[in-house]
Amino acid sequence: MKKLLLLAFLISSSLQAGEGIITSLEAPILRDRSLDAPAIQFARKGQKVYIHEKHFLNGPLDIVYGSEDKKAQNELMGIEDDSNYEKFYETIDKNGQTAFISRRFVKLITGDIREFGQNVTPYRPDPTDYRPDEPLPDNYPLIDGERNRAAFSFSMGPDIKSNYNYNSVLEKEEFSNRYGFSIAYGRKAAWDKTDRFYFGGVFHGWTSQAKFTLFDDRRVTENRSQLGVGPYLSYDPWRDETYRLTIRGSLSMNLTRNLVNQTDFSGFKEERLFKSISFAPRLTSFIQRRSRDGNFDFIGGFDVQFYLPHEMRSGTQPTTDFWNDPGSREDSVYVPFTAHWSLFVGVQTYY
Repeated sequence: MKKLLLLAFLISSSLQAGEGIITSLEAPILRDRSLDAPAIQFARKGQKVYIHEKHFLNGPLDIVYGSEDKKAQNELMGIEDDSNYEKFYETIDKNGQTAFISRRFVKLITGDIREFGQNVTPYRPDPTDYRPDEPLPDNYPLIDGERNRAAFSFSMGPDIKSNYNYNSVLEKEEFSNRYGFSIAYGRKAAWDKTDRFYFGGVFHGWTSQAKFTLFDDRRVTENRSQLGVGPYLSYDPWRDETYRLTIRGSLSMNLTRNLVNQTDFSGFKEERLFKSISFAPRLTSFIQRRSRDGNFDFIGGFDVQFYLPHEMRSGTQPTTDFWNDPGSREDSVYVPFTAHWSLFVGVQTYY
């Protein structure tokens, strides 16, 4: 008996109601007049749904006197209004219960000129279309189980003002910029489902030059260079479709060389090499700009390398009095706790 009553209710509702056709890929049928209301079911594009008769009260040429009827006519004629009445059509769900559907996803079938006011495919793009474009990109799905990252960059920054402790007063000093490179390779962390954490290694190097004039007319040139290698961990705290911010921390083992060349007023010169192995933490931050093809991204940022106190010593004995006593602390290049920064640009690729 209940089933017969429900069937009779559906038939009577269908006779009293008009019809609309879904114009989006998948339109939600809601429990209330709110887009935040729970969806009871979904209707696919091209599907016909029943619309309450109150939305078909007046034709396009009828004169309307009542305020409620005026709202209905404005709705059919495409006149926007801020009220919920204008935003939703009343319909029924598959269980025969009252439900609501957003007006923007439905084209009413009125059988008159009002149908020319709305296209069957009005959306470019369709806000409910969740299907990916074809052909699918090479890295689909968006998060791979295994993903590698490699980057190469050039850097430039101010030099460290740590030099040999000369046995004469400095009259003039001139430090050049420091020029370097960096090669980084990393792999996405296996436990990371968000494609933000990468473990890997980085190899870097730089070179610079400093020139000094001493009080006794000696001319000194220091050619400095460093090579370093070590592990790193990076994290991407922010990203969108075009840009990605990356923060990377690493600890590198560095081989630093300082070739000191001293020449006196008569043209006689002597050269000694000072070197050391030290450890230094590095902090790097850079922006990635994604390329359209997804193969190479442009990167730019800065890094800071922190130097722990250490000394560079020479393995050769001096033959002139240009130098301090061999074996003493003064016969070295002492680097205190310091830090230097540099800016860099480069490219990065995923594979």
